[in-house]
Amino acid sequence: MDEHVQAILRVNPFNDYSGNYSGSALLTRMEGQENETPVVKSEIRSYVVDENTVFFYAGNIDEERQDRRNYKIYATFTKTGTVTFRSDNPNIKFVVNKDASYTMSEAMDKVRPYLKWRWLTINNIDYEFTDYTMIPNVPIRYKVAGSLTLERKLNTQIPDEDQAIEW
Repeated sequence: MDEHVQAILRVNPFNDYSGNYSGSALLTRMEGQENETPVVKSEIRSYVVDENTVFFYAGNIDEERQDRRNYKIYATFTKTGTVTFRSDNPNIKFVVNKDASYTMSEAMDKVRPYLKWRWLTINNIDYEFTDYTMIPNVPIRYKVAGSLTLERKLNTQIPDEDQAIEW
């Protein structure tokens, strides 16, 4: 009998702002096509940068794209309820058009009283970026506007937060 057990683990660091956001209220439109049907992603995943910052991919950039690293948008949350967005890639010509804010609310589950629901909503998202790699030598400008909502379920009977979150 082999006494060596091997396992592949996926470490998933998190903070209060990371996770899978509902993207149904975040609309992405190509510049010049603002009256056309927007692109909407049902889920937008954010990843931890530090305790108060996450990143996600701009607009309709898919996580499967090989060049996705070029389209990281960083969101930094303050204790006063503001969110600042930035990109570290000048080639995407990232522009923020409005100041964003966030709200956090909580409620206990009516059926399972040990379960706490927490919602984080980022409001007034409004930015523009250029997709410069999808079609070579044809930059495509996008406008992104709306809100994102993160829902988290916490088991209050478990003291360690990383174990209490029901992913």
